[in-house]
Amino acid sequence: MFIVAVAAFIIAVPLVYYLMFERGLSVTEPKEIIPKATDGGAATEPVAKPDEPVSIVPSALSLTETEGNVEIGRAGRDWQPAEIGTVLSSRDRIRTDPTARAVLAMPGVFSVELDSSSEFEVKSLTDTVSRFLLEDGMISAEVVDNPDKLFEVEAADSLARTSGGSFKMSKNKQGLVALGTSRGTVEVQAAGKIIQVRKGFLTRIAKGKPPQDPIKVPSNLFLKVRWPRKKEMSARQLVLSGKTTSGSRVRVGGTVVIVDSKGRFRKVLALKEGANRVQIEAYDVGGNRNIKISPKIVVDTRGDSFQIRTSPEMWEKNKKK
Repeated sequence: MFIVAVAAFIIAVPLVYYLMFERGLSVTEPKEIIPKATDGGAATEPVAKPDEPVSIVPSALSLTETEGNVEIGRAGRDWQPAEIGTVLSSRDRIRTDPTARAVLAMPGVFSVELDSSSEFEVKSLTDTVSRFLLEDGMISAEVVDNPDKLFEVEAADSLARTSGGSFKMSKNKQGLVALGTSRGTVEVQAAGKIIQVRKGFLTRIAKGKPPQDPIKVPSNLFLKVRWPRKKEMSARQLVLSGKTTSGSRVRVGGTVVIVDSKGRFRKVLALKEGANRVQIEAYDVGGNRNIKISPKIVVDTRGDSFQIRTSPEMWEKNKKK
């Protein structure tokens, strides 16, 4: 028996060694592998276990560009100067003055540029729908193609939505809305009617009315200006008026002015002493622009200079008297 036990021990030792070391078997629980730092000093990301949920952080909507005076109004708070990088959420508002502009962006989803004299509100942001309100002015939207996400903008009584495309949308003080598409298709809904505005077409929606059937974007934009008859003025104030296509916007001397529902505009300008030239620019949601420059207008507020001349003999005569 002793000899048999020794023989069994001799056979068992190599077998145990092979199983434990050559085959890599272990009776202890495997330890968690901690990632080592890379050459740059940052640790690599650990591999998530199958039973651990992977969290997805949605992109944030932030202010990426500003030019001129731009303000942000938080929900229930007063307007404050805007700063690049500011993150916006539901019920936040943003506005630009008559010479300013701003860009909002959600990386990989969409970007929106606010034109001068515009006010925009964030209505809601979810994983599937981003909804906004255009209170006044004009926006240019670039929406990344994604059938699982909707981009929507309300304006007056209308609603525009798309899952991918580029379009411009405007709203004036009288509630007239205009929309033009330069890429993709935008669905427009108002007063129970829904239309599709494809690339190269535009529509207009009067307040309380259904959207007009889309028309092809005109090749040019109408603009007529009433210049002063006199080219020389003794006052520095000048009243300019004119007309453009309804739904368009107008800048006079670089400042956006109010255009009514019939396309009429009027602006009182302060001119400088001497020679002046005034530039008027009209532009629309179709991407058209029309620029007119005034003839030279000369302002002279000094009037004619005059001198009182006296004769020395006059003073001598007064002394003798």
